[in-house]
Amino acid sequence: MTGGADSSSSAAKRAKVEAENRNELLRKLPEELWSKIVDENVQQNDVVALAMTCRFFREKQEDLGKKVETNLDPWRLVELRKSGEVASHSLGWFRWVCDTFEIRPGFESSWRARVEGAVHEGDLMNYAAFQGSVEILRWLLEEKGWELTLHTGEWAGMGGSIELLEYLGERGYEFGWKACEGAARGGHLKALKFLRGLDPPCPWDSKSCSAAARGGHLDVLKWLRSQDPPCPWDEETCAGAARRGHLEVLKWARDQDPPCPWDASACSAAALGGHLDVVKFLRQDPPCPWNGRTCSSAAKGGRLEILVWLRNHGCPWSAKDCALKAEKAGHDHVVRWIKCNAM
Repeated sequence: MTGGADSSSSAAKRAKVEAENRNELLRKLPEELWSKIVDENVQQNDVVALAMTCRFFREKQEDLGKKVETNLDPWRLVELRKSGEVASHSLGWFRWVCDTFEIRPGFESSWRARVEGAVHEGDLMNYAAFQGSVEILRWLLEEKGWELTLHTGEWAGMGGSIELLEYLGERGYEFGWKACEGAARGGHLKALKFLRGLDPPCPWDSKSCSAAARGGHLDVLKWLRSQDPPCPWDEETCAGAARRGHLEVLKWARDQDPPCPWDASACSAAALGGHLDVVKFLRQDPPCPWNGRTCSSAAKGGRLEILVWLRNHGCPWSAKDCALKAEKAGHDHVVRWIKCNAM
Protein backbone atom coordinates (compact mmCIF):
# COMPACT_ATOMS: atom_id res chain seq x y z
CA MET A 1 0.00 0.00 0.00
CA THR A 2 2.83 2.37 0.88
CA GLY A 3 4.47 1.85 -2.49
CA GLY A 4 1.22 2.61 -4.28
CA ALA A 5 0.65 5.72 -2.20
CA ASP A 6 4.18 6.97 -2.91
CA SER A 7 3.67 6.40 -6.62
CA SER A 8 0.39 8.30 -6.61
CA SER A 9 1.98 11.11 -4.64
CA SER A 10 4.87 11.39 -7.11
CA ALA A 11 2.49 11.43 -10.05
CA ALA A 12 0.44 14.16 -8.40
CA LYS A 13 3.55 16.24 -7.78
CA ARG A 14 4.66 15.88 -11.41
CA ALA A 15 1.21 16.88 -12.62
CA LYS A 16 1.28 19.93 -10.34
CA VAL A 17 4.70 21.04 -11.60
CA GLU A 18 3.62 20.55 -15.20
CA ALA A 19 0.47 22.59 -14.60
CA GLU A 20 2.48 25.37 -12.95
CA ASN A 21 4.96 25.48 -15.83
CA ARG A 22 2.13 25.50 -18.30
CA ASN A 23 0.21 28.28 -16.60
CA GLU A 24 3.08 30.43 -15.33
CA LEU A 25 5.58 30.10 -18.18
CA LEU A 26 4.37 28.55 -21.40
CA ARG A 27 1.00 30.29 -21.62
CA LYS A 28 2.61 33.70 -21.19
CA LEU A 29 3.97 33.55 -24.73
CA PRO A 30 1.52 34.97 -27.31
CA GLU A 31 0.03 32.60 -29.87
CA GLU A 32 1.81 34.18 -32.83
CA LEU A 33 5.17 33.68 -31.12
CA TRP A 34 4.50 29.97 -30.64
CA SER A 35 3.69 29.73 -34.33
CA LYS A 36 7.00 31.39 -35.18
CA ILE A 37 8.96 29.14 -32.79
CA VAL A 38 7.50 25.93 -34.17
CA ASP A 39 7.68 26.97 -37.83
CA GLU A 40 11.33 27.99 -37.60
CA ASN A 41 12.67 25.31 -35.26
CA VAL A 42 10.61 22.14 -35.67
CA GLN A 43 10.71 20.42 -39.05
CA GLN A 44 7.93 18.02 -40.01
CA ASN A 45 9.65 14.82 -38.92
CA ASP A 46 10.23 16.20 -35.41
CA VAL A 47 6.62 17.25 -34.74
CA VAL A 48 5.94 13.85 -33.17
CA ALA A 49 8.73 14.39 -30.63
CA LEU A 50 7.36 17.84 -29.81
CA ALA A 51 3.84 16.50 -29.32
CA MET A 52 5.04 13.74 -26.97
CA THR A 53 6.99 16.08 -24.69
CA CYS A 54 4.05 17.25 -22.56
CA ARG A 55 0.34 17.98 -22.68
CA PHE A 56 0.89 21.64 -23.48
CA PHE A 57 3.07 20.93 -26.52
CA ARG A 58 0.55 18.34 -27.67
CA GLU A 59 -2.20 20.95 -27.45
CA LYS A 60 -0.01 23.49 -29.22
CA GLN A 61 0.74 21.05 -32.04
CA GLU A 62 -3.00 20.55 -32.53
CA ASP A 63 -3.77 24.28 -32.28
CA LEU A 64 -1.19 25.08 -34.96
CA GLY A 65 -2.53 22.37 -37.25
CA LYS A 66 0.78 20.49 -37.40
CA LYS A 67 0.34 16.90 -38.53
CA VAL A 68 1.99 14.16 -36.47
CA GLU A 69 3.44 12.27 -39.39
CA THR A 70 6.88 11.38 -40.69
CA ASN A 71 7.74 12.21 -44.29
CA LEU A 72 10.48 9.97 -45.65
CA ASP A 73 10.00 10.97 -49.28
CA PRO A 74 13.54 10.93 -50.76
CA TRP A 75 13.11 14.13 -52.77
CA ARG A 76 11.71 15.95 -49.75
CA LEU A 77 14.65 14.93 -47.56
CA VAL A 78 17.17 15.95 -50.23
CA GLU A 79 15.50 19.36 -50.54
CA LEU A 80 15.48 19.84 -46.75
CA ARG A 81 19.17 19.00 -46.49
CA LYS A 82 20.00 21.31 -49.40
CA SER A 83 18.09 24.17 -47.77
CA GLY A 84 19.75 23.60 -44.41
CA GLU A 85 16.34 23.28 -42.72
CA VAL A 86 16.98 19.83 -41.28
CA ALA A 87 19.72 18.76 -38.90
CA SER A 88 21.05 15.22 -38.58
CA HIS A 89 19.59 13.18 -35.76
CA SER A 90 21.85 11.79 -33.06
CA LEU A 91 22.25 8.22 -31.86
CA GLY A 92 20.14 9.25 -28.87
CA TRP A 93 17.27 10.10 -31.21
CA PHE A 94 17.47 6.66 -32.84
CA ARG A 95 17.48 5.06 -29.37
CA TRP A 96 14.42 7.11 -28.44
CA VAL A 97 12.55 5.96 -31.55
CA CYS A 98 13.41 2.33 -30.80
CA ASP A 99 12.25 2.67 -27.19
CA THR A 100 9.08 4.61 -27.98
CA PHE A 101 7.49 3.14 -31.11
CA GLU A 102 6.49 -0.26 -32.35
CA ILE A 103 9.38 -1.50 -34.50
CA ARG A 104 8.38 -3.90 -37.26
CA PRO A 105 10.90 -6.16 -39.03
CA GLY A 106 12.22 -5.57 -42.53
CA PHE A 107 11.22 -2.72 -44.80
CA GLU A 108 7.91 -1.85 -46.43
CA SER A 109 8.26 0.39 -49.48
CA SER A 110 4.50 0.69 -50.00
CA TRP A 111 2.95 3.28 -47.67
CA ARG A 112 -0.46 1.70 -48.15
CA ALA A 113 0.74 -1.53 -46.52
CA ARG A 114 2.13 0.21 -43.45
CA VAL A 115 0.74 0.08 -39.93
CA GLU A 116 -0.09 3.48 -38.45
CA GLY A 117 2.19 4.41 -35.58
CA ALA A 118 4.75 1.71 -36.39
CA VAL A 119 8.29 2.09 -37.70
CA HIS A 120 10.09 -0.48 -39.82
CA GLU A 121 13.67 -1.45 -39.11
CA GLY A 122 14.51 -0.57 -42.70
CA ASP A 123 13.25 2.99 -42.22
CA LEU A 124 15.84 3.68 -39.55
CA MET A 125 18.57 1.80 -41.42
CA ASN A 126 17.99 3.82 -44.57
CA TYR A 127 17.68 7.10 -42.68
CA ALA A 128 20.98 6.46 -40.89
CA ALA A 129 22.58 5.73 -44.26
CA PHE A 130 21.18 8.99 -45.65
CA GLN A 131 22.66 10.90 -42.72
CA GLY A 132 26.03 9.30 -43.44
CA SER A 133 26.49 8.08 -39.87
CA VAL A 134 28.64 4.95 -39.68
CA GLU A 135 28.28 5.03 -35.89
CA ILE A 136 24.49 4.85 -35.97
CA LEU A 137 24.36 2.32 -38.78
CA ARG A 138 26.85 0.09 -36.94
CA TRP A 139 24.72 0.36 -33.77
CA LEU A 140 21.60 -0.70 -35.65
CA LEU A 141 23.42 -3.61 -37.26
CA GLU A 142 25.48 -4.87 -34.34
CA GLU A 143 23.50 -3.86 -31.25
CA LYS A 144 19.98 -4.24 -32.63
CA GLY A 145 20.84 -7.12 -34.96
CA TRP A 146 18.99 -5.64 -37.92
CA GLU A 147 19.80 -6.28 -41.58
CA LEU A 148 20.56 -3.97 -44.46
CA THR A 149 17.83 -3.55 -47.07
CA LEU A 150 17.87 -3.43 -50.85
CA HIS A 151 17.26 0.32 -50.55
CA THR A 152 20.08 1.10 -48.11
CA GLY A 153 22.54 1.67 -50.96
CA GLU A 154 20.15 4.16 -52.57
CA TRP A 155 19.82 6.15 -49.34
CA ALA A 156 23.57 6.03 -48.79
CA GLY A 157 24.05 7.38 -52.30
CA MET A 158 21.59 10.19 -51.60
CA GLY A 159 23.52 11.10 -48.49
CA GLY A 160 26.81 11.12 -50.38
CA SER A 161 29.08 9.94 -47.55
CA ILE A 162 32.08 8.10 -49.01
CA GLU A 163 32.94 6.79 -45.54
CA LEU A 164 29.54 5.16 -45.20
CA LEU A 165 29.64 3.75 -48.73
CA GLU A 166 33.03 2.23 -47.92
CA TYR A 167 31.62 0.77 -44.71
CA LEU A 168 28.78 -0.87 -46.61
CA GLY A 169 31.27 -2.29 -49.09
CA GLU A 170 33.41 -3.70 -46.29
CA ARG A 171 30.34 -5.53 -44.96
CA GLY A 172 29.86 -7.15 -48.35
CA TYR A 173 26.83 -5.08 -49.33
CA GLU A 174 26.02 -5.41 -53.03
CA PHE A 175 25.22 -2.05 -54.57
CA GLY A 176 22.48 -2.04 -57.20
CA TRP A 177 21.55 0.57 -59.79
CA LYS A 178 19.50 2.40 -57.16
CA ALA A 179 22.73 3.48 -55.46
CA CYS A 180 23.85 5.45 -58.52
CA GLU A 181 20.36 6.90 -58.87
CA GLY A 182 20.47 8.02 -55.24
CA ALA A 183 23.87 9.68 -55.65
CA ALA A 184 22.65 11.47 -58.78
CA ARG A 185 19.47 12.58 -56.99
CA GLY A 186 21.50 14.09 -54.17
CA GLY A 187 23.98 15.70 -56.56
CA HIS A 188 26.94 13.81 -55.09
CA LEU A 189 29.44 13.48 -57.91
CA LYS A 190 32.19 12.11 -55.65
CA ALA A 191 29.88 9.35 -54.42
CA LEU A 192 28.89 8.55 -57.98
CA LYS A 193 32.53 8.29 -59.04
CA PHE A 194 33.23 6.05 -56.04
CA LEU A 195 30.38 3.71 -56.95
CA ARG A 196 31.42 3.50 -60.59
CA GLY A 197 35.03 2.95 -59.55
CA LEU A 198 34.20 -0.28 -57.73
CA ASP A 199 35.26 -3.59 -59.24
CA PRO A 200 32.93 -4.43 -60.82
CA PRO A 201 31.37 -0.96 -61.21
CA CYS A 202 28.05 -0.31 -59.52
CA PRO A 203 25.38 -0.71 -62.23
CA TRP A 204 23.37 2.26 -63.48
CA ASP A 205 20.52 2.95 -65.86
CA SER A 206 18.57 5.87 -67.32
CA LYS A 207 17.11 6.74 -63.91
CA SER A 208 20.51 8.12 -62.87
CA CYS A 209 20.28 10.75 -65.62
CA SER A 210 16.65 11.59 -64.90
CA ALA A 211 17.42 11.92 -61.17
CA ALA A 212 20.33 14.28 -61.87
CA ALA A 213 18.16 16.35 -64.23
CA ARG A 214 15.23 16.55 -61.82
CA GLY A 215 17.59 17.65 -59.05
CA GLY A 216 19.12 20.33 -61.27
CA HIS A 217 22.59 18.78 -60.98
CA LEU A 218 24.01 19.69 -64.38
CA ASP A 219 27.58 18.81 -63.41
CA VAL A 220 26.45 15.30 -62.49
CA LEU A 221 24.45 14.90 -65.69
CA LYS A 222 27.41 16.04 -67.79
CA TRP A 223 29.67 13.52 -66.07
CA LEU A 224 27.18 10.70 -66.53
CA ARG A 225 27.00 11.39 -70.25
CA SER A 226 30.75 11.86 -70.64
CA GLN A 227 31.58 8.31 -69.61
CA ASP A 228 32.51 5.60 -72.12
CA PRO A 229 29.98 4.26 -72.72
CA PRO A 230 27.72 7.07 -71.47
CA CYS A 231 25.04 6.46 -68.89
CA PRO A 232 21.81 5.92 -70.84
CA TRP A 233 19.04 8.50 -70.78
CA ASP A 234 15.49 8.69 -72.07
CA GLU A 235 12.44 10.97 -72.12
CA GLU A 236 12.34 11.02 -68.32
CA THR A 237 15.52 13.13 -68.27
CA CYS A 238 13.82 16.06 -70.02
CA ALA A 239 10.61 15.51 -68.05
CA GLY A 240 12.55 15.54 -64.78
CA ALA A 241 14.28 18.81 -65.58
CA ALA A 242 10.99 20.34 -66.74
CA ARG A 243 9.13 19.26 -63.58
CA ARG A 244 11.48 21.22 -61.34
CA GLY A 245 11.99 24.15 -63.73
CA HIS A 246 15.67 23.48 -64.47
CA LEU A 247 15.75 25.25 -67.83
CA GLU A 248 19.55 25.28 -68.06
CA VAL A 249 19.65 21.50 -67.65
CA LEU A 250 16.90 21.03 -70.22
CA LYS A 251 18.65 23.26 -72.77
CA TRP A 252 21.93 21.42 -72.33
CA ALA A 253 20.27 18.04 -72.75
CA ARG A 254 18.60 19.12 -75.97
CA ASP A 255 21.78 20.71 -77.34
CA GLN A 256 23.62 17.39 -77.33
CA ASP A 257 24.26 15.38 -80.50
CA PRO A 258 22.00 13.53 -80.69
CA PRO A 259 19.68 15.48 -78.38
CA CYS A 260 18.16 13.85 -75.34
CA PRO A 261 14.75 12.48 -76.38
CA TRP A 262 11.58 14.11 -75.14
CA ASP A 263 7.85 13.57 -75.41
CA ALA A 264 4.60 15.07 -74.14
CA SER A 265 5.49 14.14 -70.56
CA ALA A 266 7.94 17.08 -70.51
CA CYS A 267 5.19 19.62 -71.27
CA SER A 268 2.90 18.03 -68.69
CA ALA A 269 5.66 18.06 -66.08
CA ALA A 270 6.47 21.73 -66.68
CA ALA A 271 2.78 22.64 -66.53
CA LEU A 272 2.26 20.75 -63.28
CA GLY A 273 5.33 22.38 -61.74
CA GLY A 274 4.19 25.87 -62.76
CA HIS A 275 7.16 26.71 -64.99
CA LEU A 276 5.81 28.85 -67.82
CA ASP A 277 9.29 29.72 -69.10
CA VAL A 278 10.00 26.02 -69.52
CA VAL A 279 6.68 25.43 -71.28
CA LYS A 280 7.49 28.23 -73.74
CA PHE A 281 10.95 26.79 -74.40
CA LEU A 282 9.50 23.34 -74.98
CA ARG A 283 7.09 24.69 -77.57
CA GLN A 284 9.72 26.50 -79.64
CA ASP A 285 10.37 25.29 -83.19
CA PRO A 286 10.66 22.32 -83.42
CA PRO A 287 8.13 21.97 -80.61
CA CYS A 288 8.01 19.28 -77.96
CA PRO A 289 4.76 17.30 -78.28
CA TRP A 290 1.87 18.07 -75.99
CA ASN A 291 -1.58 16.59 -75.44
CA GLY A 292 -4.67 16.87 -73.28
CA ARG A 293 -2.72 15.81 -70.23
CA THR A 294 -0.68 19.01 -70.47
CA CYS A 295 -3.75 21.11 -69.69
CA SER A 296 -5.05 18.73 -67.04
CA SER A 297 -1.63 18.84 -65.33
CA ALA A 298 -1.76 22.63 -65.23
CA ALA A 299 -5.27 22.45 -63.76
CA LYS A 300 -4.22 19.87 -61.19
CA GLY A 301 -1.35 22.08 -60.06
CA GLY A 302 -3.55 25.18 -59.87
CA ARG A 303 -1.45 26.85 -62.58
CA LEU A 304 -4.10 29.10 -64.11
CA GLU A 305 -1.62 31.36 -65.93
CA ILE A 306 -0.14 28.34 -67.67
CA LEU A 307 -3.54 26.85 -68.48
CA VAL A 308 -4.61 30.14 -70.09
CA TRP A 309 -1.38 30.27 -72.12
CA LEU A 310 -1.80 26.66 -73.24
CA ARG A 311 -5.35 27.23 -74.42
CA ASN A 312 -4.43 30.49 -76.16
CA HIS A 313 -1.81 28.56 -78.12
CA GLY A 314 -4.07 25.71 -79.14
CA CYS A 315 -3.16 22.98 -76.67
CA PRO A 316 -5.88 20.29 -76.73
CA TRP A 317 -7.90 19.67 -73.59
CA SER A 318 -10.86 18.04 -71.99
CA ALA A 319 -12.58 20.79 -70.03
CA LYS A 320 -14.40 18.18 -67.96
CA ASP A 321 -11.20 16.35 -67.04
CA CYS A 322 -9.41 19.61 -66.23
CA ALA A 323 -12.27 20.77 -64.02
CA LEU A 324 -12.31 17.47 -62.14
CA LYS A 325 -8.55 17.60 -61.56
CA ALA A 326 -8.69 21.20 -60.36
CA GLU A 327 -11.70 20.58 -58.11
CA LYS A 328 -10.11 17.54 -56.51
CA ALA A 329 -6.98 19.56 -55.75
CA GLY A 330 -9.02 22.41 -54.28
CA HIS A 331 -8.23 25.01 -56.96
CA ASP A 332 -11.62 26.70 -57.13
CA HIS A 333 -10.35 29.68 -59.14
CA VAL A 334 -9.20 27.31 -61.87
CA VAL A 335 -12.56 25.53 -61.87
CA ARG A 336 -14.38 28.84 -62.31
CA TRP A 337 -12.19 29.82 -65.26
CA ILE A 338 -12.68 26.45 -66.93
CA LYS A 339 -16.46 26.69 -66.62
CA CYS A 340 -16.40 30.17 -68.15
CA ASN A 341 -14.18 29.11 -71.04
CA ALA A 342 -15.37 25.59 -71.85
CA MET A 343 -16.73 25.72 -75.37
